[in-house]
Amino acid sequence: MIKLKKLHFLIALGAFFLLSGILISTRGGDGLSFIYFGTGTWVATLLYYSVMVKNPSVTSFILGLIILHTGVVLIVKTNYPGEIGLITFICGIMVLLNSGFSEYMKDRREQKLR
Repeated sequence: MIKLKKLHFLIALGAFFLLSGILISTRGGDGLSFIYFGTGTWVATLLYYSVMVKNPSVTSFILGLIILHTGVVLIVKTNYPGEIGLITFICGIMVLLNSGFSEYMKDRREQKLR
């Protein structure tokens, strides 16, 4: 029941920001950030409740890869100091190592052999 309430709250929150952005835009303002925030809330809710709940180790692995590659981009392509990119890269490695993806693959392989 609590999970359903959280889902409904996140959907309502996304709708609130999306509609606020549309309303601000129609009145001549710049509501684009509200539209992005509302759409992002909906996408994050959809991803969380469809993928993360079923396979947390796979989602954690993908998130670690994204963080790791963001660190590489910060080191190589941007004007930020290298320390920020290095810290982001190391955080990505830490998330990858703690994702539990290898145990997930091992259990999956054992289930296939049965």
